Amino acid sequence: MKKILFIGGTGGLGSEIIKNLEDKFECISAGSNLCDVTDETKVTKYLDSIDFDIVIYLSVKNIDGLIHNQTNDSVNQQLNVNVLGFLNILRSCTPKLREKGYGRIIYMSSILSTKPIKGAGIYAASKSFCESIIKTYTLENTKYGITSNSIQLGYCDVGLIDEVPEHILTNVINTIPQKRLGRAIEVSNLIETIINTEYINGTTITITGGL
Repeated sequence: MKKILFIGGTGGLGSEIIKNLEDKFECISAGSNLCDVTDETKVTKYLDSIDFDIVIYLSVKNIDGLIHNQTNDSVNQQLNVNVLGFLNILRSCTPKLREKGYGRIIYMSSILSTKPIKGAGIYAASKSFCESIIKTYTLENTKYGITSNSIQLGYCDVGLIDEVPEHILTNVINTIPQKRLGRAIEVSNLIETIINTEYINGTTITITGGL
């Protein structure tokens, strides 16, 4: 049974995805208490201590605020988790996956990377950065049996959506052609497809209900 390491898989969406996949994969969930993605030394120590075949990066930090109101601290907090954290994971997990001759990297991105909204500029830009990194990572690691992809999430019924006021959520749903939020099971199905389909590689797949 292949082993999936969920980085930051302790939130609402991550927990639901794990429930949906744990019958088919051995799932390991690493929150910040186990793996502080912003600390390269701690990341390396943790990844060296466990076995895994697939890495799904769910860790995220978003601090709402117009760009001119963002402080150095708020910018750094977001970039440290969303960008530096992901790079720390990539750099630490790659030697082990290369040695195995098999690996799957799945980066959980957001529709905001291509369809931004006011107040989420740093978050959106960090997602775009990582989508780009995935493309280069693919060129560097496909020959070692490692595929890498991004999933660009739309608005789902669990996770960060809980923080959206009801009147704004209603407006969001009205912009989605399918007139509903995405479901965790649909994201889980896509993850399973990516894992099982080697030829899906180096791309960003959107799951947005047509948005």
